[in-house]
Amino acid sequence: MTDPTSALGRAAIDPPGPVIAGSYGTWRVTYAAGSQGITSGGRIRIHTDSDTDWGIPQLQDPASADYLSVQAPPGISVSVRVDGKALTLLVHGQGLSAGESLVVTYGDRAGGGPGSRAQCFAESRRYFHIDVAPDATSPFSALPDSPHLAIVGGDAAKLIVIAESTCTVGDTVRILVRAEDAWGNPAAAYRGAVTLTSDALAPSATHHTFGPEDAGLWWLDGRVTRPGVQSISAQDAALSFTAVSNPIVVTAQPAAYALHWGDPHGGQIADARKIRDFFRYARDAAAISFVGYQRNDEAHSIDDYATQQAAEREFAEPGRFIPLPGFEWSPNESEGGHHNVYFRRQDQPMRRSSHSGVKDLSDVATDLPHVVDLYGAYRGTDTLITPHVGGEPSKLDWHEPTLEPALEVTSTHGSFEWFLRESLERRYQMGFLGGSDGYDGRPGANGPGHQERRYAKGGLTGLYLYAGAGLTLDAVHEALAARRCYATTGARIVADVRLGHHLMGESVRLSGLPTLSVTVHGTAPLESVELFRGLDRIYRHGLSGHSIPNAVRLLWQGASRKTSYSGVCWDGTLRVDGASIARIEKIRFDSPRSHVSDLTPSSLHWHSIQCGYRGGLILHLEPIAGTHASRTAIHVNVNTTLISRSLFGGHGDGDPRRIAYTPAERISLTSSLADLADAPRELPLGILDRSLTVSLAPSPTNTRCAEFSFTDRSPTPGTNPYWLRVTQADMEMAWTSPLFVDYVPLST
Repeated sequence: MTDPTSALGRAAIDPPGPVIAGSYGTWRVTYAAGSQGITSGGRIRIHTDSDTDWGIPQLQDPASADYLSVQAPPGISVSVRVDGKALTLLVHGQGLSAGESLVVTYGDRAGGGPGSRAQCFAESRRYFHIDVAPDATSPFSALPDSPHLAIVGGDAAKLIVIAESTCTVGDTVRILVRAEDAWGNPAAAYRGAVTLTSDALAPSATHHTFGPEDAGLWWLDGRVTRPGVQSISAQDAALSFTAVSNPIVVTAQPAAYALHWGDPHGGQIADARKIRDFFRYARDAAAISFVGYQRNDEAHSIDDYATQQAAEREFAEPGRFIPLPGFEWSPNESEGGHHNVYFRRQDQPMRRSSHSGVKDLSDVATDLPHVVDLYGAYRGTDTLITPHVGGEPSKLDWHEPTLEPALEVTSTHGSFEWFLRESLERRYQMGFLGGSDGYDGRPGANGPGHQERRYAKGGLTGLYLYAGAGLTLDAVHEALAARRCYATTGARIVADVRLGHHLMGESVRLSGLPTLSVTVHGTAPLESVELFRGLDRIYRHGLSGHSIPNAVRLLWQGASRKTSYSGVCWDGTLRVDGASIARIEKIRFDSPRSHVSDLTPSSLHWHSIQCGYRGGLILHLEPIAGTHASRTAIHVNVNTTLISRSLFGGHGDGDPRRIAYTPAERISLTSSLADLADAPRELPLGILDRSLTVSLAPSPTNTRCAEFSFTDRSPTPGTNPYWLRVTQADMEMAWTSPLFVDYVPLST
């Protein structure tokens, strides 16, 4: 309870105990009026600082999920307004006297509903902030102590094993075994017994039973005993959990560069009191080496920025973990759009794009309203700036090569290869980054949840640091500035592209034909490894494999437009003649809003929300005896809906912003298994690679490694950007920063 003597009142939530992430339940928020009461026309507002995916309250159907009810004393009626995460109660009638209460029930089950769905990400303090306006003319005032709940991970659904990606024989490396719930949270209640095995790593312990002190995370050391591409496996025999680590490239002699993983755009959280939790999660649960807390500047107060800087100093641990000082410069797209700003030193001042969401205007004279102003302020300093597709996409009409080494091509917003290609079209020499850009405090291991503005799990950046320099803030900045980086959709795919001793990101002047050396080690079987020169694919590496005769794969991909919030909804039905569906596999159903339903032996329905990357299904079929493949038919019908961001405020030109849905292409396709054996069926939709492809499913080849050299026989005089796109069978992807080869042919 808040202070009972407060004139504004007091509030409590029941039950107060920890809530399992993603669970359904009933919670009652009770507000008792303070000494001044609430007159007719007074208002109570309940809202949260979390960018939560808690089920949105609905008021119409008591038998459905997330039904909300309000109980008031006799003689009082209450109007309810639900606006996203905020709930406003308008009091009518005789008003609330001091001590009288309103009870707001989230997930009221009296009408048969299942309750309210709690947010799917763990959070130490999920607040139900309460503001009170005692009468019709008073402004809102916040209660001094709002009720809150702890959201915790649920039962373990799988194990994850993470180890360093590169090391040398004899090194001692750190290993993390993480028990995850269905939503990707550490499963703090997990008490399983885990056994580790490896051909080349000698862990400090091979058996471990998780206890309360582990909170779902077991860190240990392992000594590397032999060279090669190695891994470490974990098994919980009782629960049938097995997991294999990311590939670990072990060299006999120390290499010049060490591969580190990070989330330079780890996102932000509204409540600065949770920033320490943000860094702790990145270090201890996500097992990344570096992370950037990038709060939108126009909402980041001086005090909150000081809290961020204190946390950056506290968690900086050279050799283990590096916070990247900085902020997100966040103007409208017309002024340049959102950019991430990184400092090479701690405690640097923030220069905002505006103070639109900050009350303290004491430093307003330092604002930088346009990207040209941003460049002017930081040109010649040890600062890095990276564009991205986020709340307001960066506009690449402007570019400052001395400040902008790379751009972000994948995040929880989706994958944006069009953004990468636009930089190449403009002949910018920029590398490629992956990040999360999340709001739920899980940098480095972020998922989209049920949020309408997120469609993918977070990406990662692989960064090659000078091994001799170690992991320091200075070394991270040097590697980013040199573009020795690449983006992945979250998988720790090892990728290395070189020209002689030159690495990805470098600029090289050459008179002979360039010969590139490529090495890829995947976290799953590789589907394609493609080498590009600028916008043109010049080589696709052959990977052995064949199709499964009685398995069909559907893949869909693309985005709605070249901007943020540009997902696509794919609503499809599938019917099979001449066979039955024995089982299905889902491919990159990242959002929990994506699902398969109405599954029968001959049909199914699916709903998938994605942006840029490929999602899909594999159907394993059981042929009906005597039915030839030419008579086994697959019938597919799909309706697509494009997601856009609209402005509903004022006359439609200002905040608040909402996600809008627009019906788009409709697709119908029929094919036999015999036809698919000849060739896949692809229906291109023409915009941003939107397409649907039906094929026989490729057989897993267990080919996780690709090593080759390629000589370009026809480079263009001038700069040739060579980059790699890696796609795994699970549709996880990687994009390497280009190697920029300035080809100057010898005169004949």
